Amino acid sequence: TLQAELRPYQEDGIHWLARLAHWGVGACLADDMGLGKTLQTLGLLLIRAPEGAAIVVVPTSLVDNWIDEARRFAPTLNLLIYAGSPSERKSMLTTLAPFDVLMVTYGLLQNDIESISATHFHSAVIDEAQAIKNAATKRAQAVRTLDAGFRLATTGTPVQNNLMDLFSLFSFLNPGMLGSAAQFREVHAIPIERDND
Repeated sequence: TLQAELRPYQEDGIHWLARLAHWGVGACLADDMGLGKTLQTLGLLLIRAPEGAAIVVVPTSLVDNWIDEARRFAPTLNLLIYAGSPSERKSMLTTLAPFDVLMVTYGLLQNDIESISATHFHSAVIDEAQAIKNAATKRAQAVRTLDAGFRLATTGTPVQNNLMDLFSLFSFLNPGMLGSAAQFREVHAIPIERDND
């Protein structure tokens, strides 16, 4: 039910995301601004929607953009804005169903992580994923506790400061895949950044 004419690379992107989801591994969709990361993500969410609810974590400034794009391109998804009083927000988590997409800001995710992490999502998306570039922050720790069958990070800048940004992203996407932070720093970050190896 995606209401868009996709460019070939966007169609390839959706197929790639669906394949990774089927394999049970997370995906990082890193591309320049304006090339359709949100559209490709909506395509994937539509594919996965019949199996269960999704959560999309976004900066506050992008909530309206997500609502507009979802209404335009994926009208069969039921976007739910995670807002209201604490009891209203907690109630939202108990009524999630297939085709529901819970839109949560990074700030509210961090505040309500106990109740949100107790909810299973079929898919979890973090948009502008450079927001978790520092693995030690409460924000990065919060997204890592999400319970989801598939994890997707979208970003235009997967590495902003140094290679440890990439370690933080993959700690959310595929926990343990890159080893510990110390191992990753020793085996990859230092040789690449310091020694140009």
